Amino acid sequence: MTRKIVTLSMRDQIYDALRDSILKNAYAPNSVLPIDRLAEDFGVSATPVREALVRLEAENLVTLIPNKGAIVTDIQADDILNNWEMRQLLEPYAAGKSASLIPDSEVEAIRDEILSIKESPFNNDRYVASDTKMHEILYIHLPNTFLKDTIRRVHQMSIRIRYFPEDSPAMHEQIVNEVLQEHLSIIEALKTRDPAKVSESVQTHLRNGEKRAMAALLRKR
Repeated sequence: MTRKIVTLSMRDQIYDALRDSILKNAYAPNSVLPIDRLAEDFGVSATPVREALVRLEAENLVTLIPNKGAIVTDIQADDILNNWEMRQLLEPYAAGKSASLIPDSEVEAIRDEILSIKESPFNNDRYVASDTKMHEILYIHLPNTFLKDTIRRVHQMSIRIRYFPEDSPAMHEQIVNEVLQEHLSIIEALKTRDPAKVSESVQTHLRNGEKRAMAALLRKR
């Protein structure tokens, strides 16, 4: 069977590139995104850039400036508190239910990847990928599709806030090492297949993540 090759339009490519940069805080909160400069950077007219910014505003990632561009949405204390409240309600429960469902091979694979990141020159893309995978395996094997979809949506909304603390160059290495060590603690709990231990290890990780995000917000104010 012949597979159809789908090529993204220029508008979609610009949207994806801008969204990725905002979510990873390459464009920090309150950064100005001028249409003319973005169009020049991407080598396109202003129209696809403007269309991409409209889509990003619909996701509450930017606020449009009429005829000029956009400003990256700020991160407020309530954003952090509300996000982590949802995560602490959902993820420890899901992780406990997943304790007996995650294949040993997946646990070992993510453990090996984390150890490799700790021992090699730091690569942010690998770190983000391992962080995403670590949290995915804690719910992806659940039979409850509604719970999985809800956690997935919360994760999508939380990406920028999750990586907000790592945006500080002075704190980056310390925070990354803390996160990786907490991930290893979750893996050790997973090896016991004890739902209570797994749930508690995830709860501890999330509490620490909330504290790191709030501390980062205070440093930037």
